[in-house]
Amino acid sequence: MLGQKYSVNLTEDAENDIAELMAFYEELVDAESAVKFFDEAMETVANLENLPRTNAVFKDDPDVRKVQMENHKVAIVYLVDDGRFEVIAVRAYHQMQNPTKYQESVRERIRKLHEQA
Repeated sequence: MLGQKYSVNLTEDAENDIAELMAFYEELVDAESAVKFFDEAMETVANLENLPRTNAVFKDDPDVRKVQMENHKVAIVYLVDDGRFEVIAVRAYHQMQNPTKYQESVRERIRKLHEQA
């Protein structure tokens, strides 16, 4: 259905990732940079309500996508549930993080979500 808005939710893990990245920016740069990061992260997540499938597929799974933040080297990984018109953000990671480690953590978080469902 064209124009259908999706509800967008963050898992507790995704919220923790964003909080950790905020602390990273505050420690390495300053408090203002941390706030700018948080504001952009929230805007990026909120924008997923429209056309969430337009972003890149994460690891060959069409239901798992990632969106790159415009002004930070951070990507947000999320699931798309077309049946419920829902987007669930499961992970936020900085490009400097070990890719094998965050890919494994994404798989683990998705497994955990499916177990809770």
